Amino acid sequence: MNRPESVRIFDPTERGQRVECTCEEFQTSQAICIHIYWLFDGLNAVLCTSAASGTQVINRGDVVDQISALYDRIGSQLSSLPAYLSATHDEIASDMEDAAEKINSPTFPSSRAEQVRDMLSVFDPTILPEDYGRDFGAIRTGNGRPNMYVPNNLAATIFQIGVHDESVFERLRKVITHDICASVQLSKQRARAREAFAELDSYIENGPSDGPRNDDQDVPRCANRLRFLVDQICQIRNSRSFSGPLSAAVKRRVAEVLVEILQEVCNRNEDVYYRIDWERDVADDEPERNRNLYAYIIDDPPRLGPSTPDWMKATFVIDRLRQMPADEWRHLIERLTSIVDQIREFRPDEDDPPLAYTKLEKMIRDYTAEAFEPSSSSVQRRPTLGGQRESQRRRFE
Repeated sequence: MNRPESVRIFDPTERGQRVECTCEEFQTSQAICIHIYWLFDGLNAVLCTSAASGTQVINRGDVVDQISALYDRIGSQLSSLPAYLSATHDEIASDMEDAAEKINSPTFPSSRAEQVRDMLSVFDPTILPEDYGRDFGAIRTGNGRPNMYVPNNLAATIFQIGVHDESVFERLRKVITHDICASVQLSKQRARAREAFAELDSYIENGPSDGPRNDDQDVPRCANRLRFLVDQICQIRNSRSFSGPLSAAVKRRVAEVLVEILQEVCNRNEDVYYRIDWERDVADDEPERNRNLYAYIIDDPPRLGPSTPDWMKATFVIDRLRQMPADEWRHLIERLTSIVDQIREFRPDEDDPPLAYTKLEKMIRDYTAEAFEPSSSSVQRRPTLGGQRESQRRRFE
């Protein structure tokens, strides 16, 4: 029988570590795990905080701070918490992915207000739609036509007009299409992935920062951050497709960003600390993977519990690519083949190749076999790597 995990919240005035979980992921990396997210969701539902469950998306970096801020209020309403958690345990345990997505995943905006916020967020260089416009205030209501003017805030004023005026909303939608929103959001997530790698490099070079320990971007934290970013990037493709078909160009860009992240991880198959000139505090039982980003996230990831969402257990990036039609990644076939060779070279003398190699090599082999398969007219087809040759051939036939 699997031992249940437990999350403990400490008095923030008495110790540095404010929240901890007994699961292996947290114990090996000190990174925020899905069990802490689940408790955070339950606390918000019982205590009715401003970050109430299911009404807004919470950044992972804010979770510890907000749980810690609730410490003094937990005791007075503790009797309600077990009942709430017990009532929702079966639902959350059976579909933990839904519980995680309430906090982490950028789903496609459905309401008029969410769509207007989504469109306006494309003009901000860094903020994602779910975090955009926190200062817009409530949607104006009232008898007749509400006053939509928001003093000293042009974006908030346009937001109010877009929500209330059908013609303005339709014009915004024609100009700022679903494709544009998806493309801009994808660029922001790509920048965040590059930032994660840069912060890991900075930590390796300079050592711990002066701030809290949880702010240091070591290997486990970088790996977990990349896992969530990959899921969010895939959500751009999957969730937004429900509103209507995304262009092939946007879907190909999703594959490009995923392959870029995969390549960066594969390039870091080494002990990242072997050349540091600062003293690192190392536990006696530290797993070797905690020193190697590729090992931690692909080759030898930490064991995850049975309630962990499938997307966290999947082979990093590779399983996501395998779920996509070949048309979305075939222009990357040369890069993918290079990555396959690179992964195999990590353990060239072993008879049993790495799982990542097996999956990616099979994906490429299956595509190649299908591309060379004779057509119904018995004419040999050439594999098209970017789609351009195929379109040219159709034009001249």
